[in-house]
Amino acid sequence: MSDTRKYDILVWGATSFTGTRLVEYLALNSPPGTRVALGGRNKSKLEGVKQDLAAKHADVTIDIGTMDIVIGDSADLVRLREIVAQTKVVASTVGPYTLYGSELVRACVAEGADYCDITGEFPWVKQMHRELNDEAVRNNVHIASMCGFDCIPADLGCFMLAQYARDELNQPLQHVKGSIVGIRGGVSGGTLATLVNQISVEKKLLWRKLKSMLRPNSVARGSAGREARVSGKNFQRGVIHYDETLQRWQTFWIMSMVNSQTAGWAGRTLNYGPGFSYGESMSARNLIHAVGIAVGLLYGLLLMMFGLTRNILYALKIVPRPGEGPSEEFTRRGFFSLHLEAFTPSGVVYGKVSGTSDPGYGETITYMGESALCLAFDRDGTFRPGVYPPSVIMGTALLSRLRNKGCQFDLGRAPIPAAGIASDEGSKKKQ
Repeated sequence: MSDTRKYDILVWGATSFTGTRLVEYLALNSPPGTRVALGGRNKSKLEGVKQDLAAKHADVTIDIGTMDIVIGDSADLVRLREIVAQTKVVASTVGPYTLYGSELVRACVAEGADYCDITGEFPWVKQMHRELNDEAVRNNVHIASMCGFDCIPADLGCFMLAQYARDELNQPLQHVKGSIVGIRGGVSGGTLATLVNQISVEKKLLWRKLKSMLRPNSVARGSAGREARVSGKNFQRGVIHYDETLQRWQTFWIMSMVNSQTAGWAGRTLNYGPGFSYGESMSARNLIHAVGIAVGLLYGLLLMMFGLTRNILYALKIVPRPGEGPSEEFTRRGFFSLHLEAFTPSGVVYGKVSGTSDPGYGETITYMGESALCLAFDRDGTFRPGVYPPSVIMGTALLSRLRNKGCQFDLGRAPIPAAGIASDEGSKKKQ
C-alpha cells in the first residue's frame, strides 16, 4: 500500500478500555516515525486519553501528545469513508461489532484500507465475508477479524501445526484437539456486553451445548486409543470427558464455540486436510470440578442474558460495566496455556500456545497491536486479500511477529510441558 496516506494506523474506539491500552502499546512498540491516530465519537474523551498517556509515557518512540484525533460515528458511512481513506490500517476496538462494526468494515473495503479487530462474533464475521469478500479481493483489501485472545491462539496454533505436518511430515492435518490447561485473567464490561449480544445471536448453538451436557453419554472416558482415533474419522467427544494424554478431565470452555468455528474455517480455506476440524475444552482437577465449571459458566451466561439479572450483577459489582476492566497489576499477573494435540494419518504432533499476562487484555493487546503493525509494514504478495481469520491473511508473517514478542508458539513430537499439567495427584486420577 502507498505511503501517501496520512496515517499508518488508526485506532478506532481509542477511549474504550481496550482501545486506550492499544494506543499505549503502539506508542511503546511501533517503529520510529509510525503515524498513529486516535478515532471515536467524543473529542473531549479522546483528548483526555491522549493527555493521560502522554503524561504517563514521556519518553517513547512515538510522541503520544502529537497524535491526531479524528471524530466520527459508527453509523455514518459517508464520514467513515472520509476517515479511513486517510489511513493504511484501521484497528477497531468498538463492539459489539454486530451493532457498531459493519459500516466501518464497508468503508474500509470501499476506500482500500486494511482492517483488524478483536471480535469473537463469528456470525457477524461470516456475514461480512459473504457481503464484502469479493469486493475486498478486487480492491486488494485485507479484513482480518478475531485478532485477540479469540481467536489467535487457536487460529495460529492450528496454522503452525498444519505447516509442520505439510512441510516436515508431508501429511494432511485431520483434527486438532485443544485444551486450556491453565489460565488466570479478568474481564471488561465491553467484553461482557459483546458476549451478551453474541449469546442472543447464537442461542441455538448454546442450547445444543447445554443439551449435549444433559445427555447420558456426555460424561465419557477418552475413545479407544490414539491410533483408533487417528485412523477413524470421528473426533467427537463429550462436553465433559477424560483426556488420556493430559490425564485430566475436560469440561466446557466458553470460547470453544468461536475458536472451533474460526480454526475450522481457516483450515478449509488453507486446505489443512480433508475434513479438518478443531475442538477445544478446559482442563479440570477432577470430575466434580469439571461438572462445576460447566454448570457455573452456563448459569452465568443465563444470568447475563436477561436485563433484570444483568443489572443486579452490575449493581452488586459482581461484573464490570462497559468501560471498566481489570487493573494493570491484575493484567500483569495473568497467564494462559493452551495444549494442542494434532492428528495426521500417520501419527500425532503436539503444540503449545501460552502467554504471560492476562489473556483477554495483556495478550490480546499484543496480538492486536502486532496484527495492526503487520498489516501496516509487513504486507507483501503472501498476504491474502479478503475477509478472513488472521491466519488466512497474515499467516507466517504474524506468527513470526508474535514469536519475536515473546508469545510462545511451540511444536514437538511429544506433549509439551506447560503450567497446569503437572499438578497434584488428584488432578491425574480418573475420579
